[in-house]
Parts: sequence; structure tokens; C-alpha cells
Amino acid sequence: MTGHDIIIIYGSETGTAQDFAYTLAHRCRYLSLNPLVCSMDSLDPKLLLEVSTLLLLCSTTGQGEIPRHSRKFFKFLMRKNLPSNLLEHLRFSTCGFGDSSYVMYNLAARKFHARLKQLGALELCERVECDEQSSEGQEAFYGVWENLVFESLKNKYSDKIIEIPENVVLDPIHKVNIRKDLFKRDISAVKSIDRSGSNADLITVDVGKIDRITDPEHFQEVLHIVLDKPTKSLDYRVGDTLSLYPENDSHDVDSFINLQEWNDIADYPLNLQCPVHMEPEGGWVRNLTLRSLVKYHLDITACPPRSFFSMIWHFASDDREKEKLQELGKIEESEQLYNYVNRPHRSILEVIQEFFSLKIPIEQVLEVIPLIKPRLFSICNLPTPDEVELAVAVVEYSTIIRKLRKGLCTSWLKRCITGDKMIISINSNNLKILDSNMILVGPGTGIAPVRAIIQHNDKLIRENGKGNEYLLFTGHRYRSKDYLFGDEWPQMKGLKVIDSFSREGGGYVQDTIWKNKEIVADILNNGGGLYLCGSSGKMPTQTRITIEEILKESNNWDDQTAKDVMLKMEKERRYIQETW
Repeated sequence: MTGHDIIIIYGSETGTAQDFAYTLAHRCRYLSLNPLVCSMDSLDPKLLLEVSTLLLLCSTTGQGEIPRHSRKFFKFLMRKNLPSNLLEHLRFSTCGFGDSSYVMYNLAARKFHARLKQLGALELCERVECDEQSSEGQEAFYGVWENLVFESLKNKYSDKIIEIPENVVLDPIHKVNIRKDLFKRDISAVKSIDRSGSNADLITVDVGKIDRITDPEHFQEVLHIVLDKPTKSLDYRVGDTLSLYPENDSHDVDSFINLQEWNDIADYPLNLQCPVHMEPEGGWVRNLTLRSLVKYHLDITACPPRSFFSMIWHFASDDREKEKLQELGKIEESEQLYNYVNRPHRSILEVIQEFFSLKIPIEQVLEVIPLIKPRLFSICNLPTPDEVELAVAVVEYSTIIRKLRKGLCTSWLKRCITGDKMIISINSNNLKILDSNMILVGPGTGIAPVRAIIQHNDKLIRENGKGNEYLLFTGHRYRSKDYLFGDEWPQMKGLKVIDSFSREGGGYVQDTIWKNKEIVADILNNGGGLYLCGSSGKMPTQTRITIEEILKESNNWDDQTAKDVMLKMEKERRYIQETW
């Protein structure tokens, strides 16, 4: 038997569902319940037969796709030989995380929910779907679901629940021990590419090239990165993504250690015991010290989630600071949390800088501070076994409190130089481009996977004449400043390009698509498809509305017929949208 009362599993692409899953598990422990929390693929399915409660949190990626580390579990659930009463002993609930600008909004969570019911599981409480585009944020939706869950758990486990006072600090799950009996280690001797665990998917590469490809005077810096000399042959397809494993800036690391008054112990060897299912993706860096733990694993520049405040207030010695931190950790104070953290994009490090009495016990540091997660980027070149290319927009902006913010991964990339080594892993995206004429929409760095698609089609035409005709709509500000890869398009076979330069009177891509509606309609009405990649928000929504209007007008359809055809196109993978 597992000894666990509840299983909490998550499917997460960027870490959102994972953070909420750990929040939920932490609160369950305050009811004296013993939850097992892990990613779906790290769960042994046999454990489902040993518990009576399952809580599932799942994001949706791409066109309603299952997140990367959930596909094995989903495949298990979909096995045809599973009996319809397999999970009849189980009570469950699901919480989905998605973006309503996608038509397949929260589809992954719905798939899991429906399949669990087909296998006999009964609902513990109503499911909830969180919307990233909502003005309330996903936090408010999650708060509603969490309340429903705990109301149901208190009824189900009424004879077992003993509520632990909130001023009690729970024992840590991770065991952290400073080995002062051993010699100190120099941080330069600890290499981020040297990781523990079975990391068959990790590949070490060299930075072959890293160049800025936007004009130096342009506000947005975009890097073209070439990674080469892999330790094993690279195996990827058009549309796949690459995981990078960034690290904190040494200045931030030193600042954090100084604030916590850990300088005397920061360089001693560190013994770390962690449940296998809670290890970071990519494994722990070997020969850890407290300093290298902070540098390579603790996400101190992340915006702190609510769970951070619900734990951290225990460790402030000043009563006023303790009270303020405690307030920020309460669901009913979501607006205050949003105004303090999310609006100004305040980081964990900045919170610690502002609350001077906050000192985290070393044994609690992994309970409180989230781990750095891999960052995924679309591969922008034709597959080759010895090289991979990325186009990365550097994240750097000022907030409403006029503080400069820098993205963890892109600021790390900017510090890299030619010849540096880093670890990567490749993620299959299962992108299936139709063997037909296509419309490609790639504003900004959304052009990255589009470039790979164009190169692949160019290769097919040159080698055997079997490619297709592609119509590319680009979206940039200025031809002379940020026309990414624009000099390559004239050399590509089977490609017609229609540009949009928004600061030169060209409008946005959706405007340019409408201006060229006849050729767009001709492609789509004759079996062609559309692939769109770019940032989420207005662009993909407006583009979809524009395409729907073009189909409606060109075929003399009513509104409902046009909507039905668009849904059919999406199901047939003739309309593919990938946004971030």
C-alpha cells in the first residue's frame, strides 16, 4: 500500500499546473492528509487502485494536445482492454488551465475528465476550467476549485481530518544537510552540464553562434542561436521544440545568499534527499553546494506564487512583515497578491529584499522556492543530426514601478559566448503539416517554426519536385530593423511572401490577410490549410475571425456554417494554431 490518502497529479507544459498542484498538496497536509503529488507520467498507474481520491490538474498545449509529461499516462488510460469499472472505487475532480483564445480551450483536461468517468470513477466535486486570458487570472478560478475540493474532502475524510494550526511549520519533504565536516567547494568546479540521475534525453552541445538579428537601435533584441557539436546525434522533426536549462546570474545568487546570511556555509558540500518524483527535469547538478543549488536550481527571479507566501510568512521575525506576508498567501486576498506580485512582475528575490526580517531555514528552502524549469523554444531550421537553430526574443522591459525586468533564460543566453557548453533536450511536438498548399502566418519570432516548414518544403521541391505552394504572411514593425530571416525568402522554392510592417503603414497580419482575401480563399476552398504561430492575445483571435469572414464571404455562407467549417478544419488539422 502507498500510505497516501490522495493522489494529486499534474500535466504541465510551462509549470503552472505543477505550481498549483504543489499548493494543493501543501494545504492537504494541513488537514493531516498524506497526498502523493507528481507528474502524470511519473505515477505508477497501479497506485490508482490503492487510493480512493484523485485530483488532476492539467494544462492544454497546442491544438488541444496533452502536455509532454502526461502523454504516457493518457495512453494508459485510453487502452481498450481496461474494464469500464476499473476506477469505480475512485472519487476524482479535475482542474484545467488554458487560454480561451484557443478554440480547443482546456480540451486536455476535458479529455482526462471524460475518460476517468468512462472507467467508472465518480466526481468528488465540480470541475473547474481556468482561463489565462481572464482579467481575474487563473488564480481566481483555481481558488473556486480549491474551495470545492476541500469542502468535499472534509466530508469524505471527516473521521480522519485533524486541522493543523496555520502557525505550525510542517516538516520538510526534502532533506537538506550542510556538510561542514568536509572541505568547501569552489563554485567554478560545479558544472551545470554535469547532472545526476538517468538523463538519456540530455545532450551536451556547444554554442556555435549567437548573433543579434534585429537592428541595434530596435527596441526588441532577437538572437539567432546555433548549437552544434552534440555529444550524440540530434533526432528531431519540423515543428519540434528544444528545452534549455538556464541558470541564475551570479550577482543575484550572491545577493540572495547575503540577504539570508548564508555566506559562511554557502560553499560546503550539500547532502540532498528528494523524492524521485519531485526531482527537477534534467536532474540535480552534481557536487551541490548551497551556492550552486541557488545558481542552478532555485528560481529566485520568478514571480512568487501564492503558495510561496502561504509558507514564507512563518519565517519573518518582524510582526508587521509576518502579517503582510500571511495576507498575501490567502485566497481571499488574490487582488492584493496580483497588485503586489503580478502587475509589477515582482520576483522572489525582490520580496526577500523588501522584507528584511525574512530568513528561510535551510531545511525549508526547497519547500518554499520553486525550482527552475526548462524553457522551451521552437526549432527554426531543417532537421540535421549535428546542429540546431533557435530564434529567441530577449525578454527585457520596464514595469509599472519603473524597474527593469529581464527574463531568466534570455539574460543567461546573452551571457553565453561562442564555445560555451550547455545541455539541451528535444521535445516532439507531433506537428503534422498537410501535404497541400498552405497559408503560413508567422509574426515576430513566430516565424521560427515557420522557417523550418519553409526550408523543408524547399528541400522537397529541389530534390524531387514534390513540394507544395506556400503563401507566407509575415508581421514585423520595420523592414530595415526586425524583418527576421527576410533575406532568405527570395531563395526559397514554392514560396510567395506578403509582408506586413505595422510602423510603415502596412497594418497587422490579420489586416494584410483580409486585403488578400481572394488568394487566401482560393487556397482554403481547394483543400489547403493554415498554420499560425506567434504570441497569444489579439493576433490569433483576430486572424481566426478574419479567416472565418473570408470563408463566409467567398462561399456565401451564414455565420453558423462558417463556424462549423472552421471547427472541422481544426479537427482535420487544416487549421493549426500555436501561440505562447
